[in-house]
Amino acid sequence: MEKTKLTSNQLRTITCILESNSIEAAAKKAKVSRASVYNWLRDNFFKARLERERKALFEEGLNALKGATAKAAETLIGLLECNDRNTKRLVAKEIINMAIKVTEIHELEERICRLEELLDRN
Repeated sequence: MEKTKLTSNQLRTITCILESNSIEAAAKKAKVSRASVYNWLRDNFFKARLERERKALFEEGLNALKGATAKAAETLIGLLECNDRNTKRLVAKEIINMAIKVTEIHELEERICRLEELLDRN
């Protein structure tokens, strides 16, 4: 019979793994043995759930950053008007560097799309 459910200890441990900087710290926080955690990490169902939770946590953080992007851009642009020449120079340099990176990424995406189209034709 295929395992389809995780125990409450395993679910708590997944949360603790995501919140901790080591397996040892996660095991201690979850009040389970390190050996149990390492055994569960060999279980495909446990690993899959951990990865889903990790991905969801990452997406949540990414969405928060995306939401703050407009405000951050406004702040940077506003600093271009500041009286401190050094701050103004650093902000201008940062904005130019970001613009270059965005342009490079956009160009790479276009090149990759063209290559994928060529590969699909063959």
